[in-house]
Order: sequence, then C-alpha cells, then structure tokens
Amino acid sequence: MRVLFVGDVFGDPGLRAVALHLPDLRPSYDLIIVNGENAHHGKGLSKSAYKKLRNAGADLITLGNHAFDHKDVYELLKTEPIIRALNYPPGTPGQGHWVLEAGGEQLLVLQVMGQVDMGLNLYDPFRTSEALLAEVPHDYALLEVHAEATSEKYALGYYLGDRISALLGTHTHVQTADAGFLPNGAAFQCDVGMTGPIHSIIGGEIESFLGRFLTQRPTPFKAAAGRAMLCATELVLERGRCIQIRPLRWEEPE
Repeated sequence: MRVLFVGDVFGDPGLRAVALHLPDLRPSYDLIIVNGENAHHGKGLSKSAYKKLRNAGADLITLGNHAFDHKDVYELLKTEPIIRALNYPPGTPGQGHWVLEAGGEQLLVLQVMGQVDMGLNLYDPFRTSEALLAEVPHDYALLEVHAEATSEKYALGYYLGDRISALLGTHTHVQTADAGFLPNGAAFQCDVGMTGPIHSIIGGEIESFLGRFLTQRPTPFKAAAGRAMLCATELVLERGRCIQIRPLRWEEPE
C-alpha cells in the first residue's frame, strides 16, 4: 500500500499547490491524506477549501488546533471524510479516526493534539491513542500528531511505536530532516512541513508577523501570497508495517 500524506495546507497558495500537483500524483498512490486545518485563508477549513482538496484527489482531510474556526466545518464533520483530534472531550463534533481501504487492506488513520504549548486543555494523547488502537480493527495504523513540541512527538513515537505503522507530525509548518524508523519499527517524521507560501513566516505575511516580534503586541493576521511549495511524506506499507518513508517537496517555478 502506497500512501501520501500532505502537510498543513495554508491559504490560497497551499490550495493552488495542491490543485497543481495532486492530480498528477494521484495515480501513484493508493491513498492520499491531507492536513487542511489552515486551508481557508490560513485558519480553519471551509466548504470551498474542502471541495478543492477533495477534487484534487484527497481521500481524507485532517484538522488541528484551528479545527473549529469556521462554522462550515460542523456540517462537514457530520458526513464527510474529515477527522479532528481524537483527544477532544466526549461530545465534541466529529471523530478522531477514520478507516481507509485499499487493495483489501485497512489503514486506520488517527490524529491527536499535543498538550505542550498548544493553548488547549485536551485529554492525554498517549492513553487516548492507545485505547483506540486496541479497539478498532486494522491492518496498518498511521498516527498524526498535531503538536508544537518535538519532544512530545518523539515520546508518542516511542510509547506507541510497536502498535503503529507510522507517526507523522504536523503543526510547526517546517519540514524536518529526521524521517526514518524508530527502534520499535515505526516510521517517524517530526513534521511533514507546510504546503503553502514559500516566502512567509510559517505561512503568514512576513511584515505582519515581524511586527509581533518587534513590538511584542498583537498584530492583524495576514496569510502570505506568492509562490507556493507542497510538502508531503510518502509511506510504503507492507505486511502490517511501514517499510519505506520518504519526504517530498515541490516548488512552483519562479
């Protein structure tokens, strides 16, 4: 089973990069998963952004800490292949996992949110993931960890690695160079990276974000424009485990 995971899609440049590259990549993969939590102008997911991701070839959309920024998402979560963090409290709209099928095999995709420096009071991602993995039948399991701290992502990888095929991190918008395998056999990458504007500060307009650092005061949020990149990670799954992990990056030409 060949799986492509596309990192945080950010605003119109990210949607443009997805529309440009994903249709050509689609035939090479059994399943494509996209983090779309920043797809609507850099914060949240809207119906229009969702449709663009799906039309480009995404089988499943994952969210993150901006999951509920737009009311559109509440309706989408009722019926569409979208997941939000599993460790939200009971009663939160949507679900934290989804089972995808390809070639007669099942891939369980689950997402958890980190607890370190995320500004949210969510349940323990370690034991929440552990319980679901024991409960839902699957041939492979892909855990997405939407978190700020690299230490928390590594800790989850070591804690759950013998029960998952791969752990991919999202949220920091910076593609990391640590893709490989943990000693327990799980494929791991701390962050898949961002699909969005190249010349930006994690997707945001440089001038407005610089103001936050220079003045230590809130400044209006603006998504950057311009050339886009697409960051993704390729997984090859076989006989219950991941046998290959490869980071990918494409850039729009000058």
